[in-house]
Amino acid sequence: MPISDKMLKELMATFQAELQEHLDMLSKGLLSLEQNPAPDERSNLLTNIFRAAHSIKGGARAVNLKDIESIAHRIEDVLVKIREGGLSLTPAHFDHLLSAADAIATAMAAHLRGEQLSDGLITPVLDRLDHIIPSSSQTSVSQDSEPLPVPPQASPPPQASPAPPPVKDRQSTGSPPIRADETIRVRTTKLDALMDGLGELLVMQMRMEKLLGQVKTLQERTVDWQKRWLKARPQCNSLRRHLPSSDKTDLTPIFDFLEKNEEELKTLSTDLNTLLNRSTHDCNHLQLVTENLQNGIHSARMLPIATLFNQFPRMVRDLGHGQAKEIVLEREGQETEVDRQALELMKDPLTHLLRNAIDHGIEGPEDRLASGKPRQGTIRLRAEQRGTNLVLTVSDDGRGIDVNAVRRAAMERDLVSPGKIADFSDREVVDLIFYSGLSTAKQITDLSGRGIGMDVVRKNLEQARGSIRVETRPGLGTTFTLTLPITLTTSQVLLVRVAGDTIGLPMMNVERILHIDVKQIGNLEGHPAIYAEGHPLSLISLASALKLPEMEQSLPSDAKIPAVILSMADLRIALRVAGFLSTQQVVIKPLGGQLHRVRNIAGAAILGDGQLVTILNVSDLMKSIQAKPDTSWAPSIVTKEVKRWRVLLVDDSITTRALEKHILESAGYEVVAAADGQEAWELICGNESGLPDLVVSDVNMPKMDGFALAQSIKSDGRYSRMPVVLVTSRESSQDRLHGMEAGADAYIVKSTFDQRELLDTIERMIK
Repeated sequence: MPISDKMLKELMATFQAELQEHLDMLSKGLLSLEQNPAPDERSNLLTNIFRAAHSIKGGARAVNLKDIESIAHRIEDVLVKIREGGLSLTPAHFDHLLSAADAIATAMAAHLRGEQLSDGLITPVLDRLDHIIPSSSQTSVSQDSEPLPVPPQASPPPQASPAPPPVKDRQSTGSPPIRADETIRVRTTKLDALMDGLGELLVMQMRMEKLLGQVKTLQERTVDWQKRWLKARPQCNSLRRHLPSSDKTDLTPIFDFLEKNEEELKTLSTDLNTLLNRSTHDCNHLQLVTENLQNGIHSARMLPIATLFNQFPRMVRDLGHGQAKEIVLEREGQETEVDRQALELMKDPLTHLLRNAIDHGIEGPEDRLASGKPRQGTIRLRAEQRGTNLVLTVSDDGRGIDVNAVRRAAMERDLVSPGKIADFSDREVVDLIFYSGLSTAKQITDLSGRGIGMDVVRKNLEQARGSIRVETRPGLGTTFTLTLPITLTTSQVLLVRVAGDTIGLPMMNVERILHIDVKQIGNLEGHPAIYAEGHPLSLISLASALKLPEMEQSLPSDAKIPAVILSMADLRIALRVAGFLSTQQVVIKPLGGQLHRVRNIAGAAILGDGQLVTILNVSDLMKSIQAKPDTSWAPSIVTKEVKRWRVLLVDDSITTRALEKHILESAGYEVVAAADGQEAWELICGNESGLPDLVVSDVNMPKMDGFALAQSIKSDGRYSRMPVVLVTSRESSQDRLHGMEAGADAYIVKSTFDQRELLDTIERMIK
């Protein structure tokens, strides 16, 4: 299906914007490579240069710019020869490569004017690149490259002609110029800098609120001092009147001071009132400005994922036709909004996954018919928001991943020894596809075979603090599930105490929060372990994993150990911590160039009180733990699973219900939700075998409010022992009394709501 002019303009504008970045990387990398860097740096430079050329080629193909695609592809061929060690570059070679990069920029400028470069300008560029690798240029062109378009009226040039005929530098294509939208493309680093500044502003706002509280306290002390003086003043005046004249003379300075003190107190009180009023006004204004700025920055960074998805239909169509495959691309969830930095980071991974699905996954029409499938293959691209996470799914109904082929390729590349890979499960073998340089392709094509695509997928996801999961079934297809935060500017973190320090754990990786009975900690292959959801999990000391000093302590037999279960893809592990503090939305700041890759650390964040905390990199932490398990503590083995208490959550607000459900489930409770008191009462009465252990309810609800629900529960002998906690915005003493009279066991006001208070209240009543 042909794409519209509007879509072509959007794609062209997007390609133009990203092209300059890739060209900058290409040119900068070539200049650095020319300086004969160290082997490790040289390898990294080649990888980055190759990715830039590869991205330019793919983007040019998407917008049908054959000249740019051909030049970028020829640059790729040269880089492949360099990587393989079969080519040593001379200064002249670098000149040719840099000239080719300049030619791409010139060609793009011409296309934006509605023109294209003539063969007379492009052919010399390609010829110079061919001369660098004369032995492979013909093969490259025949397999990977399409010839530059030739007008139908033109006849091929004479074979014996020593040089092309004279031509104009540029020729019109007859189409109107393509103009980019009149917008400014702002680098995400600039928006990140704004968000960092906002983080500092939030800290200053919290400090101002604290100072405001101190001024208010000072004012209250001054008022109290005035009241005390007013009570003492009559006695002072009486004493002054009745003293003998001789004594009055000696005490006059004291009496004068007390009178002056009264005047100063009045002045001080007036000044403090003025200061308090102005500070309150400024603090409220700062809060309003900060909130507006925060919302504005978030809004500026959010885009519908359709912005990215719209780039793929043409690519899938063209690549499918190029391989004589019939493929349909299905897209779902295009209205999902995502941070623009995450959007940019996901472009290359999704592109590589789609290209791999076309090249490796989907079979040809005849092969599909022979295996009982429709001749047309299907690739599904889906986006959805789950809580604060974005989940992207790329699936196909193709042949699936050949696990044995991956094993062979890994051994041929010496990634894993034959003895070690024999112990790998199929899932562990499939994970090897993310290693750089590993490819199962029998020949290199313009789509795949060079072994860099899946490496890009993993690296970009790590930058986005995300994870990827692969599921494949032979003959039925493969599904890649990518999970990452919906926004990268701020993150929800769980703050825990570890060896006397405060540490932040990304909430997207927190599966459960537990308090484990010491007697329920067992032993698994010599390591501490617990049971969770019916499966054994290693119990690791987070302090030990981070090499922090941990004090030895003797625990009573009925002690409960704070632990958090982390998950990433298919990996799960339980971490023992000293205690839980709270969850907070924070701005994670990088550590800086000198500390760019500190193991286990993702960055740092400043809390509202100015405290600096470390945020962990869960992916690194998992690798560290797998490399060296903690064997510091191994009590007797456990055979019984910890009981999960059931809580009935009642609230007519979907948002509040979702928030409280997340808090309770993160704390390890099983949660059943109801939208009002009537629905909750019916759930209780109709479920004799699975009654909730406790009810958490709002008060203001339709049909039956929280007071009536509490009264119904407490007045029925079958349920009267069931604890009821009311969580409401009604904070008057009359409302509290009403709640207690209705039978509520606890009354929590939302204006002062703290999730730790809720969890402590529930734990006190239920356990």
